[in-house]
Amino acid sequence: MKKTLLFLLTLTALISLSGCGMLGQSKNSANSQNFSKNSLKVKNFHLKITKTAVIPAGTSGNEFGKKPIFAIWYTITNTSGKKVSPVSAASVLRAYQPAKSKKQLVAAPLPDQSLAAKYKINIKKNQSAKGSMAWNLYDTKSSIKIHGVKYGTNQTIGVQTYSIK
Repeated sequence: MKKTLLFLLTLTALISLSGCGMLGQSKNSANSQNFSKNSLKVKNFHLKITKTAVIPAGTSGNEFGKKPIFAIWYTITNTSGKKVSPVSAASVLRAYQPAKSKKQLVAAPLPDQSLAAKYKINIKKNQSAKGSMAWNLYDTKSSIKIHGVKYGTNQTIGVQTYSIK
């Protein structure tokens, strides 16, 4: 009798716990934020990295820089109807050059001035805009790691490694 009662209590507990886990999974998948294959999905927008480049100091896109920069170009799409602009990308992307330092790379001026005029203009829901951003490099040999972070936090949701060519 005791074994049967213990078995039923254990079974009830397992069913309860598995049900809670399933509810949590469906909620998390609906609000999924991730960064992989050059695509970042966060709470209010999606961002697709379309191009990367290392731009030496003193050349077009880094005319006034004293160090080479790592630049990215992207398309950002507002998925929420909240205030989103191309500058929103800076709130969810962090760059590191781990071979030299575990410190975050310092942001550099915009590498593409043709996009600057629309950088702070709000994007309507389900509409997209183009943007660019860059970081000062420690060297031109070590790879770059771009961390996508969860919107509104510093929690890493994915890392992409970019080789310098």
